[in-house]
Amino acid sequence: MTGEERRDPLASRPPRTARPVDEPPEAAERPPGLLRRRKLLGRGFLVAMALLLTVNVATAVRERGGEFAAATFGIVTDGLRRVAQALPGAGEVRVYRAGPVRWLANRIAGPVRVGLQVGHLDAGSQPEELASLRYSTGGHYAGLDEVSVNAAIVDALAARLRARGAVVDVLPATVPPRYRADLVISVHIDSNPDTSRSGYKSAHFWPARSPREVQLKLQIDRAVLKATRMSDDDANVSGNMFEYYAFNDRRFEHAVDRGTPALLVELGYLSNPADRRLLETPDALAAALEDGIARYLASVGRVPDKW
Repeated sequence: MTGEERRDPLASRPPRTARPVDEPPEAAERPPGLLRRRKLLGRGFLVAMALLLTVNVATAVRERGGEFAAATFGIVTDGLRRVAQALPGAGEVRVYRAGPVRWLANRIAGPVRVGLQVGHLDAGSQPEELASLRYSTGGHYAGLDEVSVNAAIVDALAARLRARGAVVDVLPATVPPRYRADLVISVHIDSNPDTSRSGYKSAHFWPARSPREVQLKLQIDRAVLKATRMSDDDANVSGNMFEYYAFNDRRFEHAVDRGTPALLVELGYLSNPADRRLLETPDALAAALEDGIARYLASVGRVPDKW
């Protein structure tokens, strides 16, 4: 040994900080920001799962006899049982919003708004993009004009819906650009040289612009055919009905907004004696349409079942 003092090689190292026994080695090295982000992601995932569960649990199926099943968190088992019972041969399927959610959505949407178009009314005033329809004035048979019958039915239907608290817009042949409402019904009457042809038919734009148009057609068709006992004239639905200008928002500016379900109805034939007798009582046809509209609005949760 020389006269130099021996040095401990470990003496220059900084002392180690004591670590709890149960703390994993990597935990001490994680930056605080990373931990916070992971916690936030975990909570966000749980919230998303809870929302998804709410949407699925809030779906129910209408049972036979007109009762509907409302599945909620407290009665998930009962809701699933009702769904299983209702599916085979069930009369109809509907989407149901849980009470508070439906109440909030309807409060935000405001009162029900319905657009009722009088087929061919003021056709001569069509805008330039629809100039070819200015001479489309509707059917005529034995002194009776289609426009007059259309207007009488729409007036009766508008009065009925307003009595329920709905806002009703009576529309002429020209629809306001991108018109929006809860639904639109375009009322028409047919006519044909063959006086034996009769019955009711309807059409939404093809292909349907939204699933709700299919549901609207289903409810209106059921109500009208049941109330009037008219035959189903679906075989005579024309291409013009499937491509009705007032619903063709891709081609025309003056058309119903894509988000608004719309249906064109042909309520019989002026040229058929039996249909004509029914057309002379417009309030009966208005009552049938009103019933279909009410059933549709209830089926999509826009109004209570007893609206």
